[in-house]
Amino acid sequence: MKLKTLFFVFCLSTLSVHIYADKESKVFEATQSASAKSAMLARQKALLHAKNLLATMVNGKVENTTKSYISHQTLTGLSSDEFISETVATAKTAIEGAEITTDSVVKIKNGYTVFITLTLSKSEVFDSLCKTLSTNDSTSPTFNKQKFLEEWNK
Repeated sequence: MKLKTLFFVFCLSTLSVHIYADKESKVFEATQSASAKSAMLARQKALLHAKNLLATMVNGKVENTTKSYISHQTLTGLSSDEFISETVATAKTAIEGAEITTDSVVKIKNGYTVFITLTLSKSEVFDSLCKTLSTNDSTSPTFNKQKFLEEWNK
């Protein structure tokens, strides 16, 4: 019973951090858990789920920022789809730099539950996007970093 209570409190505190940290935080943060008979398998599953959640968060931010940026620019040098593809590809590369900040293993009755938290600096993702957009031959002539930053911060 004590373990279940501790597990519930941990999950609840993790959930509240995600809800609060979405706009205020300087990092993208994804926490996931998985259970399995072996701790190694549970860890692999939790890590995969956390990476997928982080990718969804980052891709959503990048796509929304890019679409908003395009709608406020008269010329981007590319079609909207090509511009978005360029930024999404850069974001995928940036996701690989995520760090594991929490890696907890809990022994349960039939195996293990593992909690994994991945974090990725929002400024690193933004800087990576700006570097790509300002050095790419087709986007650099019309790329406005200040306008992109305004859309990123919305």
